[in-house]
Amino acid sequence: MKAALRNPDGEGLGRFVFIWSGQFLSQVGTLMTSLALIFWAYDLTGRATELALMAFFALGPRVLFGPLAGALIDRWRRKTVLLLCDTLAGLVSALILVLLVSGDLRIWHLYMLTFTTGLFSVFQEPAFLASATMMVPSRHYGRTGGLTSLLTHASAILAPAFAGVLLPLIGLKGILIVDIGTFLFAVSTLAFVSIPDPERAEASVDRPASQLFRDIGEGFRFLLDHRSFLYVLLIFTFSNFFGGAYATLYRPMILARTGGNETAVVLIQLLIGIGGTAGALLVSFFGSPKRKMFAVMVGYAIGQLFRALFGINLGLPFIAAFGLLTTFFYAYAGSCSNALWQSKIPPAMQGRVLATRLALAGAVSLITRLIAGPLSDFVFEPAMRAGGSIARTFGWLVGTGPGAGMGLYVVLSCAVGVGVLLWGFSRSSIRHLDVLVPDHDALPATGR
Repeated sequence: MKAALRNPDGEGLGRFVFIWSGQFLSQVGTLMTSLALIFWAYDLTGRATELALMAFFALGPRVLFGPLAGALIDRWRRKTVLLLCDTLAGLVSALILVLLVSGDLRIWHLYMLTFTTGLFSVFQEPAFLASATMMVPSRHYGRTGGLTSLLTHASAILAPAFAGVLLPLIGLKGILIVDIGTFLFAVSTLAFVSIPDPERAEASVDRPASQLFRDIGEGFRFLLDHRSFLYVLLIFTFSNFFGGAYATLYRPMILARTGGNETAVVLIQLLIGIGGTAGALLVSFFGSPKRKMFAVMVGYAIGQLFRALFGINLGLPFIAAFGLLTTFFYAYAGSCSNALWQSKIPPAMQGRVLATRLALAGAVSLITRLIAGPLSDFVFEPAMRAGGSIARTFGWLVGTGPGAGMGLYVVLSCAVGVGVLLWGFSRSSIRHLDVLVPDHDALPATGR
C-alpha cells in the first residue's frame, strides 16, 4: 500500500465518522430487533435452549465462511461489500416482518434468518475495520478501534432503552419497521462517501477464481509466519470457549431469576452497554496505550473475572454492576486489540487475516453456544433445584431454584477462562508481541 492512499489530515477521520454514524444507527435497530425476538422466543418456549441455538446460528457463518469472506473482501471493493451487507440484512428484517404479519413466524425461521444475518456480518465486520485502515492515518488507529468497539457497546445502551419504550407501544412489528429504516440510513451514508482500496484489492479483482483458495491460504500463512499472533488467537479461542457461557446465558439467567421480568433484562443490558461505551470512549478519546498487548491481556482477564462474579447470586444490583464492569474492560481491551491488528497487518491483507481471526476465535465459541443451553436446561438447572444433586455443595455460592444452574455454569466456566488468559500473559512472546512484531508502516513495500 502506498502512503498516498491514506488521508494525512483529519478529512479521512471525518469521513470514517460519517460512515460510522450510519453503521451505529443500523446496529441500534438490529439490537432492538434481536432483543424483541429474544422476548418473543422466550415467551413462546420458556427455555434457554432456543436462545442458545439462535446464538449458535448467528456465530456459525463466522466459522464456516470467515476465511472465504476475507479473501473476497480483499478482492472486491470494500465499499461495495458494506453496501451489499447492509442492503441484504435489511431485506432479512423485512422477511421477518412479512412472516410475523402473516402469522407464519416460527422458531426455526429465526434460526435460518439469524444464520443469514450472521453470514452478512462475516463480510461486514472485517471490511469495516479494513476500510478504517485505508481512510485514516495510522496515528488514529486507536481512535477508530475505539469507535468500532463503541459501535457495539453504545448501541447496547440505546437499543434496550428504545426497545423498552417502543415495544409496549408498537410491538415487534413496529420494531422491525424501525430496523428496516435504520438499514436504509446506513446505506445512504455509504453511498455518498468514497472508501479507498489498497493496491492488492485493485490488482486482484480480476484474478481467476481458481486462485481464491490460494488467497485464503495467505491469511493462514500470515498467522503461521507470525506465530505470536496465532498463539494469541488460540488463547482467546479457548478463553472464549469457557467464557462464552456468559454471553449465551446471561439473559435467560436473569429472566429465570426474576420470574420472567423483561424490564430487569432491559435495565441490566442498559448498564452493560454503559460499561462498554465507557471503555470504548476511553480509547476513542485518548487512543490506545503504547503497550497494546499488555492492555489487551489484562483487560480481557479482568473482564472475564467479572463475568464469573456475574453468575453469583448477590442480587440484581450486584449483577448489574458486574455486567457493567465486564463490558468496560472487554470494550477497552477489544479497542486496543483492533488497533494492534490494524497496525501490524499489511492493509492489502487485512480482509483475509481479520476474517481468519474471527473464524478461529469463533470456532470453539460455536461449540459453547451449542451446548450451553442444553447443559443448563437438562444438567445444571435440575441439579441446582432445592434438593438437587449439587444444590447443597454450591447453593451457598449461586443459590438454588430457577437460574441457579445457569449461574453456576457461568461461574465455573468463566473462572477457567481467567486461568487460560493468565497463562497466556505469563508467556513473554505474547506479552511483548507489539514490540517483537513491527508495524506494517515500518516494513518495505512488497507490491502485494
